[in-house]
Amino acid sequence: MTMSDGFYFYPGCSYETAAGYKESVDAVCSRLDIRLEELPDWNCCGSTAGFSLQGDYGVYHPALVMARASQAGAKELVTGCNGCFNTLRKTRKLLLQDQDLYAGTWRKILQEGGPDSAPQLPVRHLLQVLSSRGQMHKSSLSPDMSGLRVAAYYGCLFSRPWTDVDDPEHPQMLDRFIEGLGFTPVNYSLKTACCGAAHALGFRQSTEALVQRIILAMQDKGAHLAAVICPLCQLNLESAQLSLGLPRLPVLFFTQVAGLALGVPRKELGLDKLLIAPEKI
Repeated sequence: MTMSDGFYFYPGCSYETAAGYKESVDAVCSRLDIRLEELPDWNCCGSTAGFSLQGDYGVYHPALVMARASQAGAKELVTGCNGCFNTLRKTRKLLLQDQDLYAGTWRKILQEGGPDSAPQLPVRHLLQVLSSRGQMHKSSLSPDMSGLRVAAYYGCLFSRPWTDVDDPEHPQMLDRFIEGLGFTPVNYSLKTACCGAAHALGFRQSTEALVQRIILAMQDKGAHLAAVICPLCQLNLESAQLSLGLPRLPVLFFTQVAGLALGVPRKELGLDKLLIAPEKI
């Protein structure tokens, strides 16, 4: 496969279990004639925890992902997870900046029986791929959806500190994507505030406080739903609401929002898997 035919896709560990993410990606990419080729024999990238626990060894697993992609013939790699996106791009920059680290990492990959291919590739988020497609700006919304107000939530890893794809504090890519679909992006102040990430497992109360602040900020600006670009962000923003006692705000993946604009049936977008059903949409 050449890059003109499609994109090599790194799903990451949370992709298939996320609420309708895979279904909506498949449905939207099919309608836009975008082919995602899943990277063969991929491994966990270690996410951000790998660096905090293992030092330089934290680059090994994401470098192995990129080496496998190079072996498959990829010129760049696409992922739909903020944790994977940030980790892979951080690893690439570290390897390019430090030749000793690069050589040592490649040597370890070979010692462990990995591919003899360069362990660094350009990495893009799936949002960047879909945002670059002109077809997304030709959607015609039904009258009952034309006034939908959507709050873009980027999370804390998409635009900082290692990605350089948008303004680090005031990213706009997802907002422009939402507007291009025909919806109204909601301007609020916590688009890049942390949702607690994996701390939700051991510090649920603290994480719920973070989520409550984010959801209230969205609702205060009249949002009908939130659009996210990361499986863990989606899970935290949605699940924490179940015990907060707030008016509930549906939290959809950006591909589910795109599918609604493109007229994809709700079942095909996996909307039935959400904990908070978007009943008014």
